[in-house]
Amino acid sequence: MIEFILIVGILSVFFFVAYHITGAIFKALVWLVILVPVALVLWALGLACCCTLLLIPVGIKLFKTGCKVLLPN
Repeated sequence: MIEFILIVGILSVFFFVAYHITGAIFKALVWLVILVPVALVLWALGLACCCTLLLIPVGIKLFKTGCKVLLPN
């Protein structure tokens, strides 16, 4: 009976760790595949807008938005 309790405890710890590792990998994958390209596009648009005199405020806002997309805090 004690072996069964130990095995269930070890499996619980294993699944707990695997669940958190899977979540971390998924979050890193979403960050790399979705958020980084979106931020780069926003930064490129911001750079293009900053090259024209009239659109400098729009370009600065696009730079800030790209930073917020990449680093939400």
